[in-house]
Amino acid sequence: MLRKSKEIFQRKEFKQSLVTLLLRVIGVVTLFVFTIFFNRNYSASVVGDYEFTRMFLLVTGGICIIGTDVSILYFSGKLKSENNFYLIKSLYYKVINLFILFCSILFVLFYLFFSESLINSFFGSDNSYKIVKYSIIFLIFNIWTLFNTEVLRALDQVVLSELFRNTFKFFPIFFGAIVLYKTEDQENIIYYYIIGFVLLGIITFMFILYFFSKLKKVNNKSVTQRISYREIIKYSFPMGISSLIIYLLSTIDIIIIRNYFSSNEVAYYALGVKLMAILGMIILSINVNVSPKISELYQNKDYEGIKGLLKKSSWIIFGLNLFAGLVIIFSSDLVLPIFGEEYLNSKNVLIILVLGQILISSFGSVAIYLNMTGRPDVFRGILLIAVVINLLLNYNLIPRYGIIGGAIAYTITMLFWNIVATIYIYKKDRVKTFIH
Repeated sequence: MLRKSKEIFQRKEFKQSLVTLLLRVIGVVTLFVFTIFFNRNYSASVVGDYEFTRMFLLVTGGICIIGTDVSILYFSGKLKSENNFYLIKSLYYKVINLFILFCSILFVLFYLFFSESLINSFFGSDNSYKIVKYSIIFLIFNIWTLFNTEVLRALDQVVLSELFRNTFKFFPIFFGAIVLYKTEDQENIIYYYIIGFVLLGIITFMFILYFFSKLKKVNNKSVTQRISYREIIKYSFPMGISSLIIYLLSTIDIIIIRNYFSSNEVAYYALGVKLMAILGMIILSINVNVSPKISELYQNKDYEGIKGLLKKSSWIIFGLNLFAGLVIIFSSDLVLPIFGEEYLNSKNVLIILVLGQILISSFGSVAIYLNMTGRPDVFRGILLIAVVINLLLNYNLIPRYGIIGGAIAYTITMLFWNIVATIYIYKKDRVKTFIH
């Protein structure tokens, strides 16, 4: 057993995963320092508006980024297997052109077809239009920053990627929270969050330019011709639809809670989601490091290597989730009041979400496996069914049970698509992504 564990942690991808996990822990600490300061010194309605802004950017960003934040890892593994990694540079600029096109289309559609009264009525708040308008104006910088963090990972800059993804991105809004502290303009905090992506996009781009300059050029015209806009969209779009659906799964509940209740309830629910996200962080820490390796092994037809990689990663994911989840549940009475006594209202939501996440972690890297083996369309189909189920559950459970209903709906939906995807993978490939 000891020898087996030693072999696992000697592998490059798992060393990177541990580094990633450590950096994400730093990010979580940063997030919770900010959250404690923010929740204790700002009204629950302002906190709820911030959570709404964050969720809106996730969904609209998911539309315009069209899955390139995932496909860049697929392409990096593919190019490495062909010894043509230099071509990631031309791929990067083509993706940026696509961002500009899709954000421009969304901007035009918004101003032509969506009035202030329509937006405010749909989202149930008089300031919704203003939030949506500024979010769309600066959306290009949001997805630029997100894409740049994944490009840094593809360039093997794990530390920088994780710092920008989980730590540095909170600096602008943290600065804004301090500036607006004890002023009468606290509702303006959302603009620090939105506009902060301009600075983050520029800084990450400067790093990318530096690392691009270090790449060795390889002249291979046949490969250059294959990395076309058509191929980018072909591989990215199905992944983009899947990512968008996952974003929808994490925002439908917020929107419906905001409609039926208030921004205060959104704030209570969002805190439970944030604490549960610690477990999701563990899954992502493993997945973002093994995904390029899965793509590379798949391109080289090393199926036994894939099976071994998935088996080891599934046990690490489940073990860490089980430990962290139990710690969160048993310490909830001590942790939640730190954010304010009223946030004890999040306790039942937190317990439901964490227990669900522990169960979900036992299924391993199902989404990554389907995306990295060229079957994002299968994953998309499963998620489309899941989002319909989630919508129906939320509309039935939230009006009756409030934020607890939202937590139940989310957990059932996540378990559904993980179970279905796991069964599909095993039946088609005889590959076990789950713990075994």
